Amino acid sequence: MTAQRCGHVTSSSGVDEAGAVCCWRPTWDDTDRCLWHTERTVPAEEYERNPPEPGERLDGANLEGTMLSGTSFLAGRSLVAADFTDAVLDGADLSEADLRRARFQDVDAHGASFRGANLHDAVFTFADLRGADFREARLYRAGLTDVRLNLETAFGERSVYEDELGRASNEDLLELSESAQWLYRELQRLYGENALSEQAQTYYLREMDLRRRLAWRGRNYLQAITLAGSRWVMRYGTSPWRVVATSLLLIVVCAGLFPLTGGIREVGTDTAITYEIDDPADTPGPVLVRTFLKSLYFSVITFATLGYGDIQPVGGWARAVASIETLLGSLLMALLVFVLTRSVHY
Repeated sequence: MTAQRCGHVTSSSGVDEAGAVCCWRPTWDDTDRCLWHTERTVPAEEYERNPPEPGERLDGANLEGTMLSGTSFLAGRSLVAADFTDAVLDGADLSEADLRRARFQDVDAHGASFRGANLHDAVFTFADLRGADFREARLYRAGLTDVRLNLETAFGERSVYEDELGRASNEDLLELSESAQWLYRELQRLYGENALSEQAQTYYLREMDLRRRLAWRGRNYLQAITLAGSRWVMRYGTSPWRVVATSLLLIVVCAGLFPLTGGIREVGTDTAITYEIDDPADTPGPVLVRTFLKSLYFSVITFATLGYGDIQPVGGWARAVASIETLLGSLLMALLVFVLTRSVHY
């Protein structure tokens, strides 16, 4: 004789404090399980005719192979450890649903909405997620293997964990920061595997910006200053143009400093000419221009460590500026090679 109640037990151990959840629903058709836990494939119309009550938990629901295209009755539902294997979810609305430990294997979720859903420890394998919406979703430790993404797949500019950092207590700060960084690294991997290098780079920059802010907040000033410098000089190793712009700025600044810190001396065959400016306000314009051009030439060869020897710094301060420029020039050229090499990765 068929049982009158489903009796399916879903373990919530490690998910919440509810423990094991026993289904009390009546059995469906001639099976010994309810509509949501039967091992038979159920038409979507059956679910729509027998919708769950508000707040009713559907944990452990078996939706394997179900056609749920464009449906919305699962939005906001508790579907902990639900099985969506081989289900068709294109255009379905699962926003705000509790999908922790849910299984999405060989799922067509093209254009589905997971916005604001809790997907902790959920598993996506061979899933079509093109055009899916994961904005504000909680994806920490979600397993995403061999999934398909495209430009329409939306994860949002910032992870939900980063948005919560501003109002987090010190006890929650570490967990949220680890979750946000993990998600950014995972998104870099996913977009990289789908040949979407620009999106992968975007989340790399988000991760580095987060690490910089966390360093300031944690008073790790050395790391914070290092990351801030990396951001402005080379955009965390992604922008050769920033390295070039920084190099040009250094050359121009040093060119302006040489005449004011002792000057430079041009050594000829018979004479030596010193280019030095004591007071720029009292110096004629043509002299200023000629002095700056000579200083700019010396700054370029100093930056490039060419050392022709035709022009030399005069005085201790000018020599110090030349030494610093040589050191920074070598560093910036090495950084340029590093950034150009790294750009091949993206």
